Amino acid sequence: MDWIGPNIIIYGPWLVGLMAMMETALIVGLVLPTEPTLILATTLAMQGHVPLRSIVAAAIIGALLGDSVGFAIGRWGLPSGKGGGKLSRLAAQQRLRVAELFEKHSGYSIVVARLIPFARTVSPLFAGSTSLSYRRFLLFDFLGVAVWAVVAFAIAYTTARGWQMGTDSLGTEWTAVLAILILIGVFVYKRFTRRSYRIPESISVALTGNIGSGKSTVAKFLVEEGVPFVSADELARQAVKPGSSGLREVIDVFGESVLDSDGSLNRKALGSLVFKDKDARKRLESIIHPRIRILRDRWMKEHQFDISPISVSEVPLLFEADLQDGFDLSIVVSAPENTRILRLQEERNLAPEDSRQIMANQIESGLKEELADYTIQNDLGLVELRSESLDVLRRVTKSAKNLKGLESSRLKIDMHMHSRDSFDCRSDPAELLKEAKRKGIGRIAITDHNRLGISLEMAKDFPEEIIPGEEVKTSEGVDLIGLYLSEEIPKGTSLRKTCSIIKEQGGISYLPHPYARGKGGSGRYAKEMGKLVDIVEVFNSRLHPVTLNSLAEELADSCSKLRGAGSDAHTVGEVGRAYVEVERHSNDPKSLLAALEFSQVRGVESSRIVHLASTWAKIRK
Repeated sequence: MDWIGPNIIIYGPWLVGLMAMMETALIVGLVLPTEPTLILATTLAMQGHVPLRSIVAAAIIGALLGDSVGFAIGRWGLPSGKGGGKLSRLAAQQRLRVAELFEKHSGYSIVVARLIPFARTVSPLFAGSTSLSYRRFLLFDFLGVAVWAVVAFAIAYTTARGWQMGTDSLGTEWTAVLAILILIGVFVYKRFTRRSYRIPESISVALTGNIGSGKSTVAKFLVEEGVPFVSADELARQAVKPGSSGLREVIDVFGESVLDSDGSLNRKALGSLVFKDKDARKRLESIIHPRIRILRDRWMKEHQFDISPISVSEVPLLFEADLQDGFDLSIVVSAPENTRILRLQEERNLAPEDSRQIMANQIESGLKEELADYTIQNDLGLVELRSESLDVLRRVTKSAKNLKGLESSRLKIDMHMHSRDSFDCRSDPAELLKEAKRKGIGRIAITDHNRLGISLEMAKDFPEEIIPGEEVKTSEGVDLIGLYLSEEIPKGTSLRKTCSIIKEQGGISYLPHPYARGKGGSGRYAKEMGKLVDIVEVFNSRLHPVTLNSLAEELADSCSKLRGAGSDAHTVGEVGRAYVEVERHSNDPKSLLAALEFSQVRGVESSRIVHLASTWAKIRK
C-alpha cells in the first residue's frame, strides 16, 4: 500500500487499471484483491489528486481485460494450481470453489464469482478450460464486472468518506485507532461466528488398487486439484515411529530383531517375518491398523476446514483388511496384471515372480471393481489417466453433495456439557437437547459439576438421547467425570476412590481436559489417571490454548485408551462444538465402549468470550 498510494498520484488511472487486470490475468488476486487499491484511489480522488471517473473507467476496463486474458490462458491449457506450494494449494482450492459455483449456476457463476474475492481470480481460468464460448463468457463477464464495479466503488466511497469525516472531527491518529478497533472487532466477530456453528462435514474417500496399478499417480492428480490427501503408508510409519506405543507393541510381539541400530523399525526385516506367515501378518495388522485409523482421524480433523468437500486416503489393502466401512466412498485404480508386472519391473526393479507372489496375497482387480463405488482404468497413457481421474473426481464431488444431505447411519455424541445444575451455568437442559438435535448431535452427556439430579431426570425422559453423568471435583482439586451413574458422588472424593465408585455403579470413568490449568492440574495427575480411566478426553472446545488437546491425544495413545470429545458447553450455543462419531448403538456403557473402538473425533475451539458467560452465571448464582 505504501508503494501503490504515491504511484496512483503519479500514474493515475493507468495503475488502477493495471492492478485490476493483474488480479485475474497474473493471479495476483490470490494475494491482493483489487479492493484495497480502489479504496486508496477513491480516497485520493476525493482529495482532488486524481479524477474519480477515470479511476472507475480504468478499473472496469482493466478487470475486463484481465478476465479475458485469464480465459485465454485456461482455453490454451496452461496449468494452474499445480505444485505443493501454499499459493498453488490456495489456487487449487479456489478452483474447486468456482467449479461448484459453475455446476450450480453455469454461466451466471461468472457473475457470482466476480463478487467473491480470490474466487474471481481463478474463475476466468476455469471458464476457459470448459466448453463455454468466449462470446458467452464475455457477456456474463461484462455483467459481472459491472455489478462488481458498483459494489466495489460503493464500499470504497463509503470507506473513504468515513475516513475523511473521522480525520476532520477526530484527527488522523484517533481515526486510525478507531479504524484498527473496528477491524479487530470484525475479525473477532467472524472468528467467533465461524466456530459457533456446526463442524464442517467432509466426505471420506478411500483410494485403493493392487500393486502397480498407479494409485500414486492418481493421488498426484487429485492433490494438484486441491483435494486433501493422505497415504496409509505415511500413517503406518507414524504409527511405529521411535518411542511410540505402536513400536513398543511390535517389539513385544516380534522381538528386537526388527529394529535398526538407531532404534527405528526395520521394515524390511519385519516384512520378511510376516510376508509368508498369515498369522504373523494378522498380529501385525491388529497392532498397526487401529493406530492408522486414529492417525487418519486426526488428519481429517486437521483438514475439516479445507474448502474441498471430500478428503482422500490411499488404502492399498482396503478390502483385504475389511476397512471399507470406515469410509463414505471408495475408488479403485485398476490395470491388467501384465501391465502391472511390467511397471513394477521398470519402476521398482521387481522380478516378475516376486510381483506375482505379492499379487497372490491381494484380492483380484475384477472383484475390487465390483466392491468399489468408482473405478479408474489405467491401461493407456498418463494423459488418459489424468482425464479419467478428474472425471471420477467430479462425479465423486457431486455424490459427496448428495451424501451430505442424507441422514448419516452414524451417531454423533457430545460427551461433556453442563446445565443449570452446575454452579457456573444457567442453560436449560431441554434447550441443550434441542440445540444438539439442530446440529445433528444424536446423543449428549450432561455432566454437571458435583450434581447428578437434572442429568438423571433428563435420562429418564429421553433414554436414547441422554447419558447421565457428573463431573466430580476430587480432593486433589482436579475434575473426573463419571458416565452412566445412578448415584451422586460427593465432591472432594479422591481420584482413585472416584474411579472405584464409578466402576461399582457400572459406569464409565472419563478423564476431561487432563492438561488444563487448575481443573486439570496442568497435567500433574494425567499419567496416573490415564492408566486408571476408561476414556481420555482428547478434544475439549473450551480448553485454551487448544493445543493442550494434543497432549491429551498423546496420553490416550501412550496408555492405549479410548478417545472422547466434548464441547464442555456452559451455554446453549456451544453444544456440538466437539463430538465423537460412532456406529449407532444402544445407550448403555458396554455398547458405548465398543463403539468408541472405531470412533472419529471432531472439534473446534470455542472463543474465549464464552468464559464470560460462565463468570456471569457464577455472579448471578
